Amino acid sequence: MDLIGLSAHCCSVCGKRLLDAAYRDWDGNYACEEHKNCLCYCCGRTYGKNAIEIEPHVWLCESCSKTIPDKNTVKSVISYIRTFYKQNRLEVKSHVFLKGVSVSQMEQQYAHNVRGYVIYPPEPAGFTMVVLRHLSKTALALVLSHEMLHIWQYENQIFPPQPITEGFCNLGAYLILQSIGTKVATGQIFLLTNSADPIYGDGFRKMKNMYERQGLQAVIAYMQSFKR
Repeated sequence: MDLIGLSAHCCSVCGKRLLDAAYRDWDGNYACEEHKNCLCYCCGRTYGKNAIEIEPHVWLCESCSKTIPDKNTVKSVISYIRTFYKQNRLEVKSHVFLKGVSVSQMEQQYAHNVRGYVIYPPEPAGFTMVVLRHLSKTALALVLSHEMLHIWQYENQIFPPQPITEGFCNLGAYLILQSIGTKVATGQIFLLTNSADPIYGDGFRKMKNMYERQGLQAVIAYMQSFKR
């Protein structure tokens, strides 16, 4: 969230008039100092007064709460991602089982501060992908497209350093979000691009720079150089 100067706006959470420094998210919503971290766990926007607390200290903004996909929509999102990747020589061949968990379950049983996680090694029937419940359709597309490329790397026995691994997965998510093209998808691209994380953010920017200079097939060839 960006820090901006003097503002005549109000905090989206408490309604307080902002007369000095304030914080603004990618969608133009403002927050006071006290509420600058009140962000929707799906889209990263300041969640506002009509947010839903789905777990203790985990909030969903009103907009995302209206776009939680049903089972058929989840299947269509998976099919869309698989088709997109297959068309770009990134076919994921294995069957993937989705397992929905709460934020606390993800933290305690699988990994910290993530929304998706692939269990290795796979079972004979396929991979289990653990994802957070209550993801909006766009957030689900981002998570699934990222995790699918972890599976692609495993299928092809490609094991780069972690920033390259995660950066490549984020590049896939970037391409999927770009193809979706909605305002929310564009907001997620903004968050990916501006992430300060040295693994996920720096890794993504490196892979995105290679993609923009040389194209996706050059990126894939680079990934294949890490094949064991």
